[in-house]
Amino acid sequence: MTTNINNLDIGLLVGSFGGVGSFFRGFRTYREYLRVQGTPVMPIRSVAMGLVRIHGKPASDQLVNSPVSHTPCCFYQVHIEKWKDQGDTGTWLHYGSEADGAMFYLEDSSGRVLVDARDAEYDLESTCVREVSSARPSIVVPRGASDTELLGYVTRVGPSPEAPGTRHFLEGERAMLATSKYLKHPTTPDELFQGMVGPQVARIRQQYEDEAPHSDPLEEELRLALIDLYKHPFWSPEYEKGRKHVVQLQAQVKKAGRKIETPPPLAPPAPPQPAPAAEDIVASVDGTLPAGGRYRFTECCILPDHEYDITGTCGENPEAKDVNDRNLIRKGPNEPTFLISGLAQPDVNVMLQMRAQLMIFGGGMLAVFCLGLLLLRFGLF
Repeated sequence: MTTNINNLDIGLLVGSFGGVGSFFRGFRTYREYLRVQGTPVMPIRSVAMGLVRIHGKPASDQLVNSPVSHTPCCFYQVHIEKWKDQGDTGTWLHYGSEADGAMFYLEDSSGRVLVDARDAEYDLESTCVREVSSARPSIVVPRGASDTELLGYVTRVGPSPEAPGTRHFLEGERAMLATSKYLKHPTTPDELFQGMVGPQVARIRQQYEDEAPHSDPLEEELRLALIDLYKHPFWSPEYEKGRKHVVQLQAQVKKAGRKIETPPPLAPPAPPQPAPAAEDIVASVDGTLPAGGRYRFTECCILPDHEYDITGTCGENPEAKDVNDRNLIRKGPNEPTFLISGLAQPDVNVMLQMRAQLMIFGGGMLAVFCLGLLLLRFGLF
């Protein structure tokens, strides 16, 4: 009896190999967890040569603008995915990644030390997630790079392997940690809310606060209502009251916008040609053509005045300016552990342990499940 191989069989085979890969990567993550856990956090002034762990805030006189959101930062990492059509649906596949920036100092109350963040494993909060398409480029972008610039950026980065940490999702990790703490030691709903989504909500509220006041009174009232809305937990009566008010204001703004934007009849415009124009612009600037297709960018940054936990190798700074600038934290030639995390210091160990357990047990179960179904389909089990 012959069995035709279809897409389901290929998917099960891919899932089986993916589960095995996750299983073994989990053990590598567990070894990293043991090294980080066994390395005590020390004041920066007391660091010695070798593997060290420090905690502090970055400081730099050479901030760079991140390529997607144009956020001033010490260092950035961008993960690029490309959309692949699969019949009626599709999926995002890794395309390329880039990590770049300048060396910066990490400071605590005892002193500061220079950090070279290249080749690290980054566990950072995302500053921006953007999608662009060469078929439907957007002309106006409220913040950050334009679609044309991002398509040119894809061409410059090109297909490249995944950088360590590109799959980390710090916001999701914080939510997992908050849930785990809540199950072990029940807290108030407000404390759970702050642990799970507090930083993200605060960032959204800050974006509205940073906007300049709108000249239109109705739009300004909507901006202020959104700022007030994100001050309350989702389940509170204040949030529900504010949400209804925001919905009403949005309807009024939309209705007013229709009246204002209704133009007199005009002759049919010429068919738009955004893609050729974008190519001509980029080619005239740097001689390169923007990439074609649909792309998604996930950008993470090391931001000044934010706290980070760094585990890396301390060596001699070859460009020391004085006796207080003799040390440099970087990836060691013989030590693979170099982790820069935006999690709170006590949470780094817990997250590494949880990540290793999920990869080991989840990968093992996925591999066994997919392999079992394959054997059943071919009558071998």
